[in-house]
Amino acid sequence: MAASISRVELAPPRPAGGLRRWLTREWIAPVIAGAALLGLWEFWVRTQLPDFVGTPSGIAMAIPSTILSTEFWSDVAASLRAIIEGVAIGTVAGILIGVAMGRVREFNWFLSTYIRALYALPLIALVPIVILWVGYQPAARLVIVVISVFLPVAVTTADGTRAISKDYLDVGQMFGARTHNVWFGIALPSAMPHIVAGIELGFARGTTNAIAVEVLASVPGMGMSVFTKSAELNENASLVYVLCLAIFAVGVRSLMIRLRHWLAPWYIR
Repeated sequence: MAASISRVELAPPRPAGGLRRWLTREWIAPVIAGAALLGLWEFWVRTQLPDFVGTPSGIAMAIPSTILSTEFWSDVAASLRAIIEGVAIGTVAGILIGVAMGRVREFNWFLSTYIRALYALPLIALVPIVILWVGYQPAARLVIVVISVFLPVAVTTADGTRAISKDYLDVGQMFGARTHNVWFGIALPSAMPHIVAGIELGFARGTTNAIAVEVLASVPGMGMSVFTKSAELNENASLVYVLCLAIFAVGVRSLMIRLRHWLAPWYIR
């Protein structure tokens, strides 16, 4: 008689939840490195540098009084509003010009040399010129942010729309696709990872140059407050503003990654 063998189904292992899910090497290593750097910073300042130099503990104590002031939120609103408006304007203009450069050969002949030359130029050199042209006012900040975003978006969009697989274009022609169908139905979606990369780069360059305009043109904003508080030897409060800018930059980076995953799920990550 054949012995009957009972099958035992093994339940799949449960994913570790709660605290154990976060206690991995990918999360612990940055925490240890950050704590070591902060400890070294604190020790070096307390033993080697004057008392007015900012420290991690001093920044932590300055956070409540700084963020509860109306000046802080007024500066944050002024800077971030100008950056977001400039990114929006520069992105739309850069996409339109970039698609035209990538799909129309004659258009590329006329504009490519100048746009790519300006793109390679450190835009911080243009800040004093823009201030002289526009004036010592918030409009100068908006103009420089628009330029900072427009150039990388136009270049990456042109490269992305030019690098379309010929198979896509042949299929579009077989189905009677017109010029606007090719531009906005084939070229633009195919170039989406390049466009998001250009927007991400434009955000970084636009934020840097907006802060530079605020300092050089005495425009109210986070950059001007960083400069003023540093000149008053209040470095801890000044570094609170810098910390806010760092958090904004990390948030933008995370948003761009999610945007790329949403707009271009086929893209190799």
